[in-house]
Amino acid sequence: MKNLALLLEESAARFPERPAIFIDGETITYGELDLKAGRIASGLKELGVQKGDRVGIHLSNCSEFVMAYFAILKAGATVVPINVMLKSPEIRYLLSDSGARFLFTAEELVPDVEPAIQDLPGFRTAIVIGSSGRHAAFGDLVGNQRSPMNAVDVDPHEDIAVIFYTSGTTGKPKGAMLTHGNMVFDAVASAQTFKYTPEDRVLSAMPLFHSAGQTIVITAPFSCGAAMVLLRRFVTERVFQSLKTEKPTVFVGVPTMFFQILNDPQADRFADNTLRLCLVGAAPIPKSIFDEFVREFEVEMSEGYGLSECSPVCAHNPVGGLKKSLSIGVPIIGVDMNIFDDDDRPLAPWEIGELVVRGANVMKGYLNRPKESAEALRSGWLHTGDMAYRDWDNYFFIVDRKKEMILTGGFNIYPREIEEILFAHEKVSEAAVVGIPDLEKGEKAKAFIVLKQGESATGRDIIEWCRERMAAYKVPRDVEFVLTLPRNAAGKVLKRVLRGEKE
Repeated sequence: MKNLALLLEESAARFPERPAIFIDGETITYGELDLKAGRIASGLKELGVQKGDRVGIHLSNCSEFVMAYFAILKAGATVVPINVMLKSPEIRYLLSDSGARFLFTAEELVPDVEPAIQDLPGFRTAIVIGSSGRHAAFGDLVGNQRSPMNAVDVDPHEDIAVIFYTSGTTGKPKGAMLTHGNMVFDAVASAQTFKYTPEDRVLSAMPLFHSAGQTIVITAPFSCGAAMVLLRRFVTERVFQSLKTEKPTVFVGVPTMFFQILNDPQADRFADNTLRLCLVGAAPIPKSIFDEFVREFEVEMSEGYGLSECSPVCAHNPVGGLKKSLSIGVPIIGVDMNIFDDDDRPLAPWEIGELVVRGANVMKGYLNRPKESAEALRSGWLHTGDMAYRDWDNYFFIVDRKKEMILTGGFNIYPREIEEILFAHEKVSEAAVVGIPDLEKGEKAKAFIVLKQGESATGRDIIEWCRERMAAYKVPRDVEFVLTLPRNAAGKVLKRVLRGEKE
């Protein structure tokens, strides 16, 4: 049966000497990567990891993340990726909720890990890169003395490959259970969507603990023998260096990365490169940044859409085909999307409703949450919580999150519409709009503004700009200037923080 780890094993068999990973000037071939992952899998079995066990990966971008990822899958266990920016109580919650018995981490992260695992029921051991102290050492698992293990058979429709925890924008994070079948399907379909070939090299600093990092940067390239050019973190200088040394053909990023490249004093270094495609996702990219990037660097840029519950890729603007401004594109092959009203009835083109998805990439459900699973998957469709519409060509357009829609005096306001207007202001660098309580209207729109360096403006300036460009009821009533906007690891603005909400 199709274990997700077979994407690595099959490419290693076909292309043993072809590069799989470029990182920090080091090149790891498919043969080397598969061998090390196989040895780690054997080491996991010796530690007591059994088929179906949950194993956490609490690592920043590194080659060891990829080795551990495939080792866990080869052993028939389930990967539980954990954001390295989380603190001990948050780590403990994810380990406890998932029932993880083992955890890969790094020496510098141990101070946050040890309080999280202390007296944690069912937990066995941490596996540490670097000095391990009283924990198991990663180096011992990958040692040459072990015979490599091949991927065990799994039921692709039942066995869970990865549990992605939602970002927790509302309440405690929920674990989306993705089967091997879900993940394999989305990897192969994504590779076809992006037209990956064995000659491609995919450059990214997307965090590998994020669902997009795993599918777009790891499994989709590996499904066809392409290579990943991995940056430990996003720094424009490192991107410029990689364009020159590793000569990537695809760059994957979130909107803030493209904004920083555009505004780097040495941005002209991005122009002379081997790129055929830039992929942007994880958060909506403002039209002004998208248009300027394409105009400045004359590279094809394609925006898409996905969510953890869908492995995660659902839709994309066609590579080499028609792209529509502000659109997330069309559903990828094998995926259906529609727009439903509040009674789960399909809406006509141009009518705004909730975006729903069905296909082989849709999760099995939320771990330990049968009621939430039934609600999210009712009527045979995953209800995304995103408000959207489609046109006659079946291109989809996200309006906003359903829960972020602002209801003021009986009118619906979609924050993204206001944000697009704000981004067009010559002095505005970043903007986010949220709803806050209002005695008279129920809610009112408040704008948080980051000004461009050296610029100044008043709240009245911003409000007047909006008043000239939108209906009066949409105009923000409050404006607050901030130095930065709070974001999660995927680059999404944390609007609950701006609203002052607690976890």
